[in-house]
Amino acid sequence: MRFIGFHIFIFFICVSCQKETINPYDNPDLLPPLEDTTTYFSDSTNFAAIYKNVFMPHCANSGCHDGSFEPDFRTIESSYNTLVYQPVIKNNPDGNYQFRVKAGNIDESALYARLLSNSDGSATFDPNSQVMPLTADIVYDPNQEHIWHSEKEDHISNIKTWIEEGAKDMFGNPAVQPNIKPEMQGVVAFITGTSTALPRIGRGTIQVPAGTQSLDIWFSVTDDNLFPYNLTYNKVKFSKNLFQFHIHEEISLNVVNTPILEAGYYASNQVEYYHNITHDISDLVSGDEVFIKIYVKDDVNEITEIPNNGSSYQYIKHFTFEIL
Repeated sequence: MRFIGFHIFIFFICVSCQKETINPYDNPDLLPPLEDTTTYFSDSTNFAAIYKNVFMPHCANSGCHDGSFEPDFRTIESSYNTLVYQPVIKNNPDGNYQFRVKAGNIDESALYARLLSNSDGSATFDPNSQVMPLTADIVYDPNQEHIWHSEKEDHISNIKTWIEEGAKDMFGNPAVQPNIKPEMQGVVAFITGTSTALPRIGRGTIQVPAGTQSLDIWFSVTDDNLFPYNLTYNKVKFSKNLFQFHIHEEISLNVVNTPILEAGYYASNQVEYYHNITHDISDLVSGDEVFIKIYVKDDVNEITEIPNNGSSYQYIKHFTFEIL
């Protein structure tokens, strides 16, 4: 009996010394909600549903918006971040659009316009461009057999509602207009003293005839708040090696108030060029390829490098020239 009583005594001592804990099942305030009120896919106008039903299956195709071109529809995050309040790269001839998506305004949202077609199937946005998604455009699908055509009224209506109701993210947070870093619209080069732009391979490398002594190179940059000629810093670097820009000096760019008009990154689109430099290339020989980076600053962000190490290969090649 004495032995049993001793163990009972020890048990109570141990129990009394244990740290008191809260069992969440004893406190109803700590339990998970009884029902999930998240609407994600059940609300067809929620951005998550639009991404799942439209951008992922119809737009994130190989060679299209899979990271090759913006908007970038590879993920729901990249889709939202490259759409809402993001400046257009390719505008229509009248320059009607500043943003791909302008929250609350379908008439000023290029995304919405790119989905619409006229009675003959041509693009409402610009008769010389294609209706999105590209695989359903009348040029590639004249009989309108693509599944998009049986679904597009609902999809376009949902996108319209999403924009009109503020272009909220998938969690219902309202869109906020950021101060976006300056962005590239195009590069064009001339043999110094001439007025005909040098050709390039697609959107890629500028082709420079052997024996050329000097180039006039112009850069088109846009900003969401400042006119291009109000950007500051305005420097350029040249390098034969993409990974050795750090060893080269920065050279000041010239900035003009009256731009020249030339084709931009999208060749069908004329853009304004305010920044330029006359660059001596007399020491280069046939086969030399030169990479270019420019550096500009707006009134909020740090110095912007264009293109940067995260830019697509096509953008980087657009900023190159080669001696033939």
